[in-house]
Amino acid sequence: MKKNLLLFIALIIVGATVTAVAYLLNLLFHQNWFSGWQEFVVVGLAGAMGGVFGPILSAWLTQKFKKRH
Repeated sequence: MKKNLLLFIALIIVGATVTAVAYLLNLLFHQNWFSGWQEFVVVGLAGAMGGVFGPILSAWLTQKFKKRH
């Protein structure tokens, strides 16, 4: 339970950070990359899932391939 809560909190923090960076880059470069705030949130959550679960998946795959050889 504690591990799941920590992963959820990490997902929220990284998602908010990625969303804020995407929004600030959009303002900085005066681009219209996204049409609404919903798209910024989707990009933030996608970045958070890659940032939080990517290293976990990589460690799991490394462990699986080391056992085979």
